[in-house]
Amino acid sequence: MFLQERDLTSTADQQRRPSWRTLGEGPFDPALVTALSAAGYDQATARDADLAILDLRWDGMATLPSVQCSHTGPTLLLCSAEQADRLPHGIPGATHCLVGPISDAALRLQLVLIHRLLSVDADIGDDVHLRLAALAQAGEGRLHAILIGLRRMSAINATYGAAVGDVALEAIEQRLARHSARLQGGTALTLRLSGGDFLVAHVMPEERVGWQVTAERLLRVISEPLDAAGHRLRLTARAALAIARPDESPLSLLDRLSAGLATARESAAEPVRWADRQSDNAPESGYRLEQEIVHAIERNEITVLFQPQFAVDSGNITGAEALARWQHPQHGEIGAGTLFAIADKADFTRLLSRHIRVRAMEQASGWTGPLAGLRLSLNITAEDLGEKGFATRELAMIAASGFDARRLTLEMTESALVPDLKRAAVRFASLREAGVRIAVDDFGTGYSSLLYLKRLPLDYLKLDHAMTRDIGGAEADRIIVRSIIAMAKALNLKVIAEGVESEAQLEALREEGCDYFQGFLRGKAVEADVFAEFARDALSQH
Repeated sequence: MFLQERDLTSTADQQRRPSWRTLGEGPFDPALVTALSAAGYDQATARDADLAILDLRWDGMATLPSVQCSHTGPTLLLCSAEQADRLPHGIPGATHCLVGPISDAALRLQLVLIHRLLSVDADIGDDVHLRLAALAQAGEGRLHAILIGLRRMSAINATYGAAVGDVALEAIEQRLARHSARLQGGTALTLRLSGGDFLVAHVMPEERVGWQVTAERLLRVISEPLDAAGHRLRLTARAALAIARPDESPLSLLDRLSAGLATARESAAEPVRWADRQSDNAPESGYRLEQEIVHAIERNEITVLFQPQFAVDSGNITGAEALARWQHPQHGEIGAGTLFAIADKADFTRLLSRHIRVRAMEQASGWTGPLAGLRLSLNITAEDLGEKGFATRELAMIAASGFDARRLTLEMTESALVPDLKRAAVRFASLREAGVRIAVDDFGTGYSSLLYLKRLPLDYLKLDHAMTRDIGGAEADRIIVRSIIAMAKALNLKVIAEGVESEAQLEALREEGCDYFQGFLRGKAVEADVFAEFARDALSQH
């Protein structure tokens, strides 16, 4: 299945031999002793063994067992499928679990993997590759993998602190481990990768539908509220799925998953994506790009494109939204969604966001003469807004760029996590006093729309492209858009529709009273000089 890059047994044998002991009073399977010895363990004579084993397969389970608090290391729980159903949340203290029927290969693999955790402080990349290779070789069937990426972890760290973020990540890791341990037919591998990414892998007969159901179930598990250091959080995630191809290396599988996750992050409608593309511009290693992005910023390889915006009634060009693109020397064009997903994993979101705004304003400062009336829309993130002194630094950046603050709009995505709306309102108010206008982007896709409209000083409301797309469909879709526009008007907000691709959509928006629009119908995002020429031609015709 996988091309293993090094021998797993020899790697384990080269390390020290950890010790093991049993928990509970039930009978102990003699075959375990043989398996433990073969995997490199010695039986302990003291209570401070490295590995504890709790075997419930012959236990009547009249009372719920628990792991003694004296054991702080890994604890392997062995149970039947029926027992797993009766223990949906596992047993407190158990860190690893095998659900029967348990094959000798699955047991040996699990013991060797725990051995590596005890004995080796390996580089995470090498460790992931090695463990995937071992899992594939030990199991019977095809290797199925899910790469899960949490959303808004940078915002949580910026808002509540890294300690709260770490507690949240640990809680999610425990949830995933508990649920993936219930997969039958062998052992499941659950790993926490960099940032808020997790890998779940399992060997079984090929089952696409079942594996997708598993991924969707794991995303629902993640979305359940959790308490982290006194804070009530609700996280969401995206996932990419793959089934390993014959003779595919672990690196290749992770690359496919990384590219699939980047695509899933860009989609509000499809949180689970299959990474099935045979040949595309997927990064050679998605994780490697995290380090390259800083160099790309330093070398000005991040390009800013400008998408024209127009008045609905007159059709006149009114300005542009700045969008980011990365023209990677090997992988081609990387769009804004993937770009920020990479930056988010590497915790470079604020650096990238600020860089894009500076470059956009510097280029737009050349909009003089007939272009002097055009507005510029820039995106800000929750991480930007949560940074202390954001408004002061932003005004200094605007002044240094030479662009008139009165022609600038800052767009905050409606789905961004902004828990301290009072503080955000103060910062927005400071910017508005200087002439900057504030917009809520992607309105209608997040969870706090009405609260944002109520608490924040706003000037524009921007309809998400999904709402624009559906306005020409069912009457219910049009009624929703009509209601949102009416509400915006009542609050003295202008409405911008994005993603307009047809005359029918534009006509419907005109009938409902929308003020501005952007989309492929009138102009796609282009380089600064191309936009300036396009805008001059458009203005000369009116």
